[in-house]
Amino acid sequence: MHKKYKRVFSINNDLGYRNYTVRDIIELKGKKKLSQVRVTSPQEAAAAEEAGIDLLLTGPGPELHKIRKAAAKTFMTVGVPFIENPSKREATKKAFEIIEAGADSLMCQNWNLDWMTHLSKFRIPFQSHVGFIPRRTTWIGGIRSFGKTAKEAMELLKDIKDIENTGAWGIEVELVPENILAEITKMTSLVTISIGSGNAADAQFLFAEDILGQSQIKFPRHAKQYANFDNLMQNLQKERINAFKEFKLDVKKNKFPTKKHSISLEKKELINFRKFLHNQKVNI
Repeated sequence: MHKKYKRVFSINNDLGYRNYTVRDIIELKGKKKLSQVRVTSPQEAAAAEEAGIDLLLTGPGPELHKIRKAAAKTFMTVGVPFIENPSKREATKKAFEIIEAGADSLMCQNWNLDWMTHLSKFRIPFQSHVGFIPRRTTWIGGIRSFGKTAKEAMELLKDIKDIENTGAWGIEVELVPENILAEITKMTSLVTISIGSGNAADAQFLFAEDILGQSQIKFPRHAKQYANFDNLMQNLQKERINAFKEFKLDVKKNKFPTKKHSISLEKKELINFRKFLHNQKVNI
């Protein structure tokens, strides 16, 4: 086993290997820039692990087990869907289901400080989220960056300190002015994870779909596109259509199947079968 992996028991007590433990990530604060990518498929997860991405984030959907298996050695955080699990009891149950599936950490999305404190009692690692939070845009006046005034910056710092006190290990900071995050990163023990908030954070986070150029929405300003999967997929679809057209034309012109696509009886066996058919007709 390569030295970069540590032998660990996961939270669900499975023996395996990880590139980082929670302690490693915390101790690397201010010393090493980490990368985090949100993946949604086993293929993305496997590619991220092969590329050496430090941290993965994913959702609790039906692909979770496959995603965990595809990137078995990479530290993985999994989101807890609060809308589907609004009560503390439901959320705790869902958290343990996610842990059972192999998560190293949970994402709590800053939706309930009391619940995060409750979760911390179980010594379960989790990160949270501040700044621009899609589900909370009504509280900040719509879709926009957050922290562009001293008042908002102070509010942001308070949010981070409140989350720090719940026992979280990390905080995703989204669409916040880079010079504000530069100051706040020095004032919190949390590992700061920037998405659109500058390079002063401890880690940089992007969605795989943005990195790969495969987004269903307008490409965000804060992201950088490293590939053009949309273009590749469009070309792939054209290739599919052309292949189907060629198949249809071959069938129409009786060019498919040919002998190499079929099997035949040996001549002797065919003669015997024809004799059998002839006798059947005579008897009828």
